[in-house]
Amino acid sequence: MLDHRSETFLTLYDEMNYRRTAEKLNMTQPGVTQHIQYLERYYGVKLFAYDGRTLRRTENAEQLKRYLDSLRTEELALRQSFLKSDVVSLRLGATKTIGEFVIVPQIKKFLANRHHALSLVVDNTEVLLSLLERAELDFAVIEGVFDKEKYGSHLFKKENFVGICAADHPFAGRVVSLEELFDAHLIVREKGSGTRRLLEQAVEERGYTLERFRRCSSISNFSVICAVVAQGDAVTFAYEPIVHSRTDLATFAVADMQIRGEFNYVYCSERLGREKIKQFLGEE
Repeated sequence: MLDHRSETFLTLYDEMNYRRTAEKLNMTQPGVTQHIQYLERYYGVKLFAYDGRTLRRTENAEQLKRYLDSLRTEELALRQSFLKSDVVSLRLGATKTIGEFVIVPQIKKFLANRHHALSLVVDNTEVLLSLLERAELDFAVIEGVFDKEKYGSHLFKKENFVGICAADHPFAGRVVSLEELFDAHLIVREKGSGTRRLLEQAVEERGYTLERFRRCSSISNFSVICAVVAQGDAVTFAYEPIVHSRTDLATFAVADMQIRGEFNYVYCSERLGREKIKQFLGEE
């Protein structure tokens, strides 16, 4: 069970503002300062510092945050273990592509056991990581980019991240130049999506941003993106296996921009995360 000073630290870590932290916790601002100063004296390190008028987290704060997230996850699991039950219940998160196209067979297999129950949240990377930090998920299966220094993780599998267009699009089956790609109408996922960040990084590595595209639209649902791309001249990027089940879509490559993305199991507690993943995969 986290004490009130640890909860104050976690709230300030998220809010990065003493006044908002005090309001959220129904405390005085000097009370928040006292809690943080107590923790800094206890651990013998600086947790927050000002750069001019901007509050920033120190590396020590990052380390303490990871520890407290893991502790909160472990503590919740302990409480649940006191409730005797023959049901194995998991709280799983999945990014949208994985939730729609990748893990459904494993979910069916898991739920075929009448002693198994599951709570599944399908959302973007940013939301799932926040839920992990609040111990509201046991683990998540995440595509694309996230900070591996902040979370425990291990690889599920790697997949090619390719251009997607309509089957009759001029790009279909071709290797196109970056200049040709920039002249296209690009559809990307919403901000906070790991796959969007994966594409952004690939473009940034070549000295550009998504603003270089002639037109760029954002849609948060991948099924809608596929429908729009299949019926028009827009293009998008996605993991290659997703396209194989559709005859109205085709793939294309971009010269000198081969992208290979990861699907990872992600968790806050190494021990508990791996234990829950084994239960999900039937490897107990």
